[in-house]
Amino acid sequence: MSLGRTLYRTATRAVHPFLGLLISHRVRRGKEDGERSAERFARIPGHANSSPLVWLHGASIGESRLLIALAEALIEHRPHLNFLFTSQTRTSAELVDKAIASSETLKGRGTHQFAPIDAPAIARRFIEHWTPQAAIFAEGEIWANLLTELNKADIPTALINARMTEKSIDGWEKWPAFAKELFGSFDIVLAADQKTAAGLTRLGARKVLQPGNLKTSLPAPTSDPAELATLRTQFKGDRHCLAAISTHSGEEAFALDAVALMDETPALVIVPRHPERAPEIMELLKSRGVSFHQRSLGQSMTGPVDLILADTLGEVGLFAELADTVYLGGGHAAGVGGHNPIEILQTGTPVLTGPDQFNFEDITSDLAGIAGFSIVETPSDLAADFPAAAPSEEMRLFLKQRTREPMEQTVAALLNIIPAETS
Repeated sequence: MSLGRTLYRTATRAVHPFLGLLISHRVRRGKEDGERSAERFARIPGHANSSPLVWLHGASIGESRLLIALAEALIEHRPHLNFLFTSQTRTSAELVDKAIASSETLKGRGTHQFAPIDAPAIARRFIEHWTPQAAIFAEGEIWANLLTELNKADIPTALINARMTEKSIDGWEKWPAFAKELFGSFDIVLAADQKTAAGLTRLGARKVLQPGNLKTSLPAPTSDPAELATLRTQFKGDRHCLAAISTHSGEEAFALDAVALMDETPALVIVPRHPERAPEIMELLKSRGVSFHQRSLGQSMTGPVDLILADTLGEVGLFAELADTVYLGGGHAAGVGGHNPIEILQTGTPVLTGPDQFNFEDITSDLAGIAGFSIVETPSDLAADFPAAAPSEEMRLFLKQRTREPMEQTVAALLNIIPAETS
């Protein structure tokens, strides 16, 4: 065992007695679900489903949506499977639970748990309880103790849609033996881009494939036609509409600054990436004198308002279709690195976003120059480009190709480690 891995196991074992205090603190801050905190310690009542099980783990909303789509694709080839989804955040837990309940293929086959803390004893208890046939980790969710227990149990593992920045790769290269143990333990590694594929190969990963960014294969978000018609009548009216979707701190102010520069004020929708930020956003709106309707309250609008604060989950498609243009967040927020523009473009609505796209630089580079997508640097750029040009026929053809191939190649690779049903 490498020095790095030894130090990590020693440190995580040493902090184990204090984890209860940490989780309690997070519960008080609203970061954890107090009624489900036992899941973080892999204290799971009853017995796991005895049917063949695949474990899929991702950090938050984006990764969870990806894994839901992946499970639905896998079940077409392995209809006997059940799926365990784990994630780190409350919002992702809510999203997965809703997705399972509404999916014809996953209802009764899918279960969500909060991810176990990566301490040795907790990791061991989790793997012994669930005993999955395969474990699939999304993007950067790599936990050394869980991987150790999976390897001990001879359970195949895969890292899918892997994305690493140069800074992250450089950091791992300072611990070469640990990196080789960790990344080399995966049976399959699927990289989202060439930079990550090359970096993971240098770090010791085996069988690195590059099918492309799997998030481009997510289905277009949907909407309720009746609700869309109501919003067009009661909220949008004769105005243009700008939807600021997946925004982070500072990006709501960016959108408001842009609107203030427009000759005609549009209807504005804000869909924060993390709905729990609603109080912070409402303070901003009040300070700007903006009238707004808070969507999460579930009440009808009683009169005309400037803005809808859509602090809800599962309504991206609704507001993307309502809008004439989407300002996609993540590109003006430090350290975020952008969000997937293809999801919105599939609704037929043009996308404007910020320049910081290190998580999607391959996609945004390919989209550059195609009508329907543009990078905006400043609020005045956004104001000048609104409403943006509709996606072109070239964009439609690009999306058709880009949304099919990553999922097909990912599923084909994963079927090599997921056993077929035995008679």
